[in-house]
Amino acid sequence: MRIVDGSVSTHLAVLATLALALLFSPETLVLGLVVASDKKVPRQATLAFSAGAVAGIAFATGVGVGIAALVGVRSGTADHASWPGFVVRLLIALALLAIGVRRALGAIRHKPIADVSKPQRAPGKLRTRLVQRFPGLDLKADLPARQRITRAGLAGFAICGLHPKVFPIAIAAGHQILEISGRGERALDAVVFAVIAVIPAVAPTVIEIVWPGAAGRIKEGYERVMKVHGRWIVAVLLLVAAAFVGHGAFVHMPNH
Repeated sequence: MRIVDGSVSTHLAVLATLALALLFSPETLVLGLVVASDKKVPRQATLAFSAGAVAGIAFATGVGVGIAALVGVRSGTADHASWPGFVVRLLIALALLAIGVRRALGAIRHKPIADVSKPQRAPGKLRTRLVQRFPGLDLKADLPARQRITRAGLAGFAICGLHPKVFPIAIAAGHQILEISGRGERALDAVVFAVIAVIPAVAPTVIEIVWPGAAGRIKEGYERVMKVHGRWIVAVLLLVAAAFVGHGAFVHMPNH
């Protein structure tokens, strides 16, 4: 099966693989469960987190669609061969490969899942600078209810729309969506991607509504499972997606 044919099954396979990589990426759900454990406004905070996370995924996917359009990919056409398009596809494939390898190394080293609720965890340089400039972004800061809700929404957007491990995946999906020539197929594949990708974004809200106060216990159990299996699952999915996208880059290479 060749990606140049633009077959529904190939595009759907790539988008489903990327969506599953987002689904099994533990950072989003862990952060959402931390937000759901808020002592003052857990339900409102987790609703804001889910809304921000969905907006973040839409933003990053839209960036991918925009990049595809800028390099000459046009929906409704089967021929997407161009040097800028080839370079972008290759860069996306390399980014997915790099994230997949990093996830695999994290699994080999049994690296703990990032959890901002743990006081012993040293924050990254970027997060430290952001918190210094905007103290309200610190999830440990004691804020009024309205600011807690705003902070939760911004955290959701950041983890799904700006996170360096998530952003390239959503961009790859957006690029892939625009490559689909048929309008109906494009809409169907985009819906499949969206439905799968937003599950970890909305799960904390569902959990808080169905089992109020259970977020902390669920987070601990989820982390135990994902620490053993999660990174391997995501690594394999990303390596498969990188192979798909890389193959597509060479298939669409001009004069190929």
